[in-house]
Amino acid sequence: MRIYRLELKRVLKSRRSIILLLIALFMSAVMAWLPVTFEDINQYGENGNKVAELNGLEAITYKKSLRSVNNGEVTPEKLKEALNIYQSAVSKYGEDSIYRGDFPADLYTEKVFPVESLLGRLPEAFSDSKTGQATSLMDISPDKLDSFYEQTVQHLKDIMKMEQKEYPTTQEQALQKYTEVKTPFQLYAGYSRDAFDYIVLFIFLLVILCTAAATPTFSNEYQTGSDSILRCTKHGRSRLAMVKIFAALTVFSIAFVICISLHLLISNLAFGPECMKTSMQMLFSVISLPAINLGQLQIVLAAGGLISLLATISFTLFLSAKCKDSISVILTAIVMCLLPIFTYSAGANWLTFILPSGGIGMQNSLLYQLTGFNFLHIGLISIWSPYVTMAAAVIEIPVFLFLAIRTYCKHQVA
Repeated sequence: MRIYRLELKRVLKSRRSIILLLIALFMSAVMAWLPVTFEDINQYGENGNKVAELNGLEAITYKKSLRSVNNGEVTPEKLKEALNIYQSAVSKYGEDSIYRGDFPADLYTEKVFPVESLLGRLPEAFSDSKTGQATSLMDISPDKLDSFYEQTVQHLKDIMKMEQKEYPTTQEQALQKYTEVKTPFQLYAGYSRDAFDYIVLFIFLLVILCTAAATPTFSNEYQTGSDSILRCTKHGRSRLAMVKIFAALTVFSIAFVICISLHLLISNLAFGPECMKTSMQMLFSVISLPAINLGQLQIVLAAGGLISLLATISFTLFLSAKCKDSISVILTAIVMCLLPIFTYSAGANWLTFILPSGGIGMQNSLLYQLTGFNFLHIGLISIWSPYVTMAAAVIEIPVFLFLAIRTYCKHQVA
């Protein structure tokens, strides 16, 4: 225990660790606040004249005041009423006028904006069954909304037939999982989809920073020659290796938990904690498979990020025990962090999802795996990619830690 405490102090007193951890702490606050600064809206008076241009927290508060009337369950009755309001307001000017900027701004704020978040998933749900192309809100009959939730199931069937045409068992697997999603959906407007992108980006950068801080764990002592002295001590091999590994994992795990907790706390307080009750399907795809709300999604992303961090650091510690200089370790570790992004852009495959850092990145990240339909196939067996990513990371943690200890014990001084 004494050696462990000394090793903790050594890691925490390292200039590299201090600088990188302070950067991570600073970024946790900055990146949580950035999506707030993107929020803006114009406020209009009773005569239709612009009263003020609101930004940041003021814009969020005003937007929520306009949309709060629709908070709660997303019932077919609410959808029909909102669609009638939208179509009545837009029919005179045409829907294209909204995108061109020709639509009267005060009328948009009064009639269209309050129902947009409620109606946002309708074009997807009623999209063309053969092409998947979204339908205009003006072309959807309010009478069809009585079967809105039945239509979401049909839309999932259509999408799975297009994306997994050769795998009927995969189609059934997705439909079975979707039955777990609770209906009617919940909507508490206010939270920004951009905020989730920044959560994903922050986790990615946090893993890179912690990985960079972990690189000199073994290789630095190879370079300085102090390792030769330590190996002559009573516990200078396997026990010392385990203590070093445990100390590094402890420091960077705690740093990750603190930073991601701070990030989510700032983000949720800014947009409003009540937004976390919104169903995932109302912010992302209407046919997203996870039966969770936004608050639970944040927890899943944080937990997945921590597992990916531990897997990546475990691989980095193995490299540190293998290589004789820190530069080689850090370059290889950073390439490993970036590799899933490139392999995913070249086409989603097993390699993308089984790498230690397979759950971090952008389009390949756990968030977009949860909202997508990437299934990996082994014969007749199909496995949803988030399961593969997390299972691979959990397996790789003890494997790479064992290899790190074994490699350190076998290391020969040149």
